[in-house]
Amino acid sequence: MSKFYPLTVAQVKHETRDAVAVTFDVPPELKDSFKYQQGQHLTLRAMIGGEDVRRSYSICSAVQDDVLRVAIKRTPGGQFSTWANESLQPGATLDVMPPMGHFNVPLDPASSRHYLVFASGSGITPILSIIKTTLIAEPHSRFTLFYGNRASSTVIFRDELTDLKDTYLERLKIVYVMSREQQD
Repeated sequence: MSKFYPLTVAQVKHETRDAVAVTFDVPPELKDSFKYQQGQHLTLRAMIGGEDVRRSYSICSAVQDDVLRVAIKRTPGGQFSTWANESLQPGATLDVMPPMGHFNVPLDPASSRHYLVFASGSGITPILSIIKTTLIAEPHSRFTLFYGNRASSTVIFRDELTDLKDTYLERLKIVYVMSREQQD
């Protein structure tokens, strides 16, 4: 059975009006317990208003980043997501289970694949981890990402995706689809 470990929040970055990226400080003695694969998630636990609240969030950092980061998008009526977006601060401690999940494919540096991925809204979170990790681990592979959102202002990780596209000009194509904006 998995158990929770207390991790300190190193950074809380507002990605959009309703989404934060939360980076954890993983102490050296827990590094092995918190090694992850692209596409995995973490279960977080916090006491909110005297209630034990648990939610799972996808890891959005690349395996090679040596950083443990999740994105938390506020959902209407969402107790944990609202609290995280409004109150969570660096220095806070959250109980965190080690990474879980199998939302990935094995990577091979000799592969030359073309991946086609679709994401919408906060669904970009595990996809970002998968794209970043794969582009580094498989130098001959390419990605085409279709990323849907309501509006440009709701695009989570817009700057990070732009930087990735600039870094991997020939290997990463991003097609944005906005459901509530005029498009070409």
